Amino acid sequence: MFKKFFSLSNPLGLVITSATIILALSPEARNGTRRLLVKGAGAALALGDQVKGLTTGMRMQLGTLVEEAKAEKEMMMIPDMSEAMKHGMEEGIDKTKQAAEKAKQSFADLFKAEEQVTPPQQFEAYNVLNDQSVKQKLNEIEQQFH
Repeated sequence: MFKKFFSLSNPLGLVITSATIILALSPEARNGTRRLLVKGAGAALALGDQVKGLTTGMRMQLGTLVEEAKAEKEMMMIPDMSEAMKHGMEEGIDKTKQAAEKAKQSFADLFKAEEQVTPPQQFEAYNVLNDQSVKQKLNEIEQQFH
């Protein structure tokens, strides 16, 4: 793998090889590279400090925001919805009971009215066996069995 990476046919290998030779032979290039590395490390440390400061500030602001929200919540008068729901359910149950009672009375009145119009003595059952066509059919069925 290293042969492929550092070979002169690879452009990246050519750049790395030439940079290594220049740094090995030139003291000015080494000093310039050292300065560049020191400045880069300093910039990275400064960036880390800035990020740390920002996160600390964000935490403080977030903590303050949470405390304000808690204080505001305590000051607000939030209605108790459980009582309203309980009242609504009781009202619904009462309405259902009233509707059931009305239906019961309506059906009772319906059957009472029918009894008053036609008393039970007026109803006579029709004797099907006395019907001539039924007697004839029964005789045919009897003949088939004998």
